[in-house]
This record gives sequence, C-alpha cells and structure tokens, in this order.
Amino acid sequence: MKKIITFMLVLLTSICISAQNPGNGGRAQNGRREFSPELYMKALNEFVAREAKLTEAESAKFCPLLNEMFAKQHQIMGQQRELMMKSWKNVNHNEDEYENIVTKLAALEVESKKVEQTYYKKFHTVLSWKKIFAVRIALQRFQVEALNRFQPGQGRGNNMNRSFNNQQPNRNFNNNQQRWNNGWNNNNNNNRK
Repeated sequence: MKKIITFMLVLLTSICISAQNPGNGGRAQNGRREFSPELYMKALNEFVAREAKLTEAESAKFCPLLNEMFAKQHQIMGQQRELMMKSWKNVNHNEDEYENIVTKLAALEVESKKVEQTYYKKFHTVLSWKKIFAVRIALQRFQVEALNRFQPGQGRGNNMNRSFNNQQPNRNFNNNQQRWNNGWNNNNNNNRK
C-alpha cells in the first residue's frame, strides 16, 4: 500500500506541476488529453472490483470507502508535499532542522498507515478478509499496470486517460501473474498431500 501511496503522490504532484489549459476541450497543448483524477479513480474502482471479483452490491458499498481512504491519505500526502517543497526552497538547513523534517515526514507516513489500518476494519464490514486480501493484490496490480502504461517509449504512449479507457491489460504482466498463480496453486496442492 505504501507503493500505491507513493505512486499517487508522484502522480498528483506531476498533475499540480503540469500546465493547465481548460479552454482546449480537455486537451493539452501537445494534443493529448489531460489527466483526469476522476477518470483515474473510476478506472481504479472498476479494476479492483473486477480483479477482486466483487459483486455489484459489494462494489457499491466498498468503492466509496476506498475512495474515502484515498482522499484522507491524499490530504496527508499534501502535507508531506508541502513540507518537502518548503525544505527544497531553503537548502541551508542545519542538521537539527533536517532531523525535524525527516521526523515529521516519517510521522506523516505512520499517520497514513493508521488511516489504512482503520479502513481495513471498515472494509471488513462490507467484505470478507479473503476479498480484502484480493483487493490489496488488485491495487498492487493496478499500480504496476498504471506505471507500465505511463512509461514513455513503451509503444503505449504516456497518455493515461487513453490507456485506462481502453483497459487493455499488460499481457506480459498477466502471463507472469498466471505462471505465478499456477506455481502457487501447484505448491499448495503438493503441500496438502
């Protein structure tokens, strides 16, 4: 989950830094569609529901909780980002000031993990622990696929909106995941004998 938070922090930071051009029909100056956080979260929710095999009823109850958790973690990431930006502007910190910065950043990471722990208990009011585990796996898979789609020069371009709209899975990742699952199932079956 820490990787997902880090990925979202990087992604949201890049969104904030990038130039906005609202009068261009959602298109950036290079003709590509601009990133939409709403579209990203919609794609995330659909991916998690599909990969974790959530029913429509489970998905309807679970996705708002997931979005709520990410919103709270996003606020914490905003505090981290603000602290980092202030630190980067003033590079003449002494050792004590750097210690203070690092301690505050670590405390914010712990706070984010506490939010996550709290929400796992809330998730359990809607889903079984087995499905919550499947959700964790799906979130990690989504992150890998999103990073693969975002990498320039990979034949897919770096337009995340187009990639998420097409919902084309990364075949290599799925093949490797299938091989891993088969190995896992074979090992479990061998251990049962």
